[in-house]
Amino acid sequence: MSRKQLVLDAGGVVITNLTLFWTLIGEASGRPHADVKAAFAAEIRDGFWSGSLPEADFWRWLGGSCPGLPEREARECLRRAIRPLPAFQCIPAWSRLADVHILSNHRAEWLSPCLAPIRPYVRHVVISSEAGALKPSDAIFERLLRKLDPADPVLYVDDQRKNAAAAERAGWHGLLADEREAWIDRVNRWLAP
Repeated sequence: MSRKQLVLDAGGVVITNLTLFWTLIGEASGRPHADVKAAFAAEIRDGFWSGSLPEADFWRWLGGSCPGLPEREARECLRRAIRPLPAFQCIPAWSRLADVHILSNHRAEWLSPCLAPIRPYVRHVVISSEAGALKPSDAIFERLLRKLDPADPVLYVDDQRKNAAAAERAGWHGLLADEREAWIDRVNRWLAP
């Protein structure tokens, strides 16, 4: 019998994305947060999210980009910035109606502790730093796709349109998460028996 598969991005869907982190880093360092974030994207983003650069390299890079910002303070900014979003609380109920999976561009060291309370309700977790690939590339979707029954309907939720479009290339239904959280009602309707 076919079972629904619900695949969720983490940042911007289940937990906060890193926007607040960059803002806090800007405030703590006195450097415009948009400049720090742009430098991250240009210099180390892909290697860091794909896991080819170790986490320690990120903190060294950040220290070089924001001189005078102690690593311990930067780590505190990260801790303060990552919080559960409303969908986090929905996952136990959703897991009774579908297999729930997480597919995220993130660092396992950062994301896994955040997911610990809901981990018993999540069937698979694919994190870019462990998968060695980033969304929207087909390679990271393939990592999860191989674990699913091709006959099962799949709904994928992401806060970035390009990633939802990539999921549709994989044969899944893509749903864009909006900041007002209206997408949660759409998931509830899709899961309804």
